[in-house]
Amino acid sequence: MKFYRNQEIEDLAEERLSQLAQLLKQPLTPPIPIDVLAEKVLELDFLWEEIDELPGERVLGALHPQKHLIVINETHRALFDAKAGLERSTKGHEMGHWDLFIDKGALDHPTLFALDDGSPFARRSSPIGEVTIIKRLLSFPEGQDLLREMRSRSDEPEEARAVNRYAAAILMPKRLLRAEAFKVDRTRWPSLYRIAERFQVTISALAVRLQQLGLLHVGKDGQLYETSAAADRQLILPW
Repeated sequence: MKFYRNQEIEDLAEERLSQLAQLLKQPLTPPIPIDVLAEKVLELDFLWEEIDELPGERVLGALHPQKHLIVINETHRALFDAKAGLERSTKGHEMGHWDLFIDKGALDHPTLFALDDGSPFARRSSPIGEVTIIKRLLSFPEGQDLLREMRSRSDEPEEARAVNRYAAAILMPKRLLRAEAFKVDRTRWPSLYRIAERFQVTISALAVRLQQLGLLHVGKDGQLYETSAAADRQLILPW
């Protein structure tokens, strides 16, 4: 698995956003038209469809590289409707997998297993790609745990960090977010909720992004500070 430095991810996101701006023939403003970026810049399509989940598993979206397709799990439609910004974050996450980790030149190569009806293997009844599993594993909890681990391979900690950083950089470009952040009192949650609404992201995604950019520090008690340095100053007691 390739390791990406944060700056590399930021640079790639900026490149994609620049391509989008050139395509639209105008400067970008929030919210970023992420569907247009996916379709016109990355050449990806979207599909709402149910994705099979193992017991205890929740899959919000998935990438089908061979079909250039991002699938959003119809099973969780109510959650997407209730949580503003979640759909966009899910799309950005899968776009990150595509842009950072998919070998585009290998997509047309044959798959490892050529299955038929008599095979001990079965494909999941979802459009998430060529995920092959052993039927026997589904019949006992330990096997299900193994399958969960197999299916979460693309979300290993380092890869998850990279694709989440990519999604944040695409949805909340550094220059645009800094401009909005300096307009408000970042020590008040209502101000942050307004920014989250402006960029159409979840409040948790916004808080993480602001912290990445050094524009916010959230104390253990939930207290907000404009920077980590400001938080440190509050901890210094006068003699």
